[in-house]
Amino acid sequence: MLDQFKNTSRLLVLCLGLIVSSLAMADEQGDEDRVDEIHDDWSEWVLETANRVDGFFSNSQPAEVDQQTRLRAFVRVRYDGNEGAKLSPGVRARISLPKTENRLKLILGDDEDESRIDDLDESQQNISLQLRGKHETALKQIRFDLGLRRRDGSYQPYVRARQSKIFKTGGPWVPRLTNSFYYFTKSKFEYRGQADFDRVIGSEYFFRPSTVLRWYENNSSQCDDGWCLDQYFSLYEKLRRSKSEAIAYDFEIFLRDKPEFTVHDAVLKVRYRRMTKKKWLFWEVEPGVHFPSEYDHDPTFRLTVRLEGIFGYNTTVNINENFMPVKAPWDADNQSTD
Repeated sequence: MLDQFKNTSRLLVLCLGLIVSSLAMADEQGDEDRVDEIHDDWSEWVLETANRVDGFFSNSQPAEVDQQTRLRAFVRVRYDGNEGAKLSPGVRARISLPKTENRLKLILGDDEDESRIDDLDESQQNISLQLRGKHETALKQIRFDLGLRRRDGSYQPYVRARQSKIFKTGGPWVPRLTNSFYYFTKSKFEYRGQADFDRVIGSEYFFRPSTVLRWYENNSSQCDDGWCLDQYFSLYEKLRRSKSEAIAYDFEIFLRDKPEFTVHDAVLKVRYRRMTKKKWLFWEVEPGVHFPSEYDHDPTFRLTVRLEGIFGYNTTVNINENFMPVKAPWDADNQSTD
């Protein structure tokens, strides 16, 4: 088992090294402009495709600056001591529809609001249409989505209502509560509630414990007897080159009702993300140990490597986007893009 792990780990590192080194060789050989040209061509294609989709919703002509579609293409390689190695490519896109006065957005791939769920293969099969209120009213605080998701082995139409609120306590902790209600045509009702508590520690650390409670009326593939309880603890550290690299330390506990709450898995991991020489491309490595119940909670090593590029509008990567849950608290000028 140890020899298999060593060989697979070397293979993962070699794959990542080949990708990064190929970019470096392109720079040395004067082909950097060619790489950027290909990226620009793909970005232009993404924006043009988004405009064609937008044309189905309105006959008006939006200003060119209104089109803010971004597509995130990535490839993930994961090695697990029990499951072996697995390659998972993916795409996440938020297609802007400016002709609807920014009231509609088409979402492809995994849901950023539920990024804690780690089933990449299933999340890549999701598609939804996000609706927002036109005016600044109380209703605008509630976001509505409708679309298709994979549940119980089949594609099902669904609708979702999501509401999120931040509570200002005046103390060091900043609570945030998010509630999401779903209705699927076959799996029926689902609920997802998340409570976050944010705290800045000194000038270099940000701490967030999160509790996620999920309930399924009719979805046995997710949780026995309908309930899931997940607890996350994440500590983010400010690095010296915080504009080009980020790191987080995580401890996660997953409880399931079988028929009483038991520990389904526990995870200790480190996430490290770093920019490449390209402003639109970065890589991430995540070593960790987890203790799955299906293998008698034996400690199991897991290593995940991810390479991701951005195409479309504003392709400059914010290193903290979809990594740190909020704007970096130690950098007031660090604006997260959507």
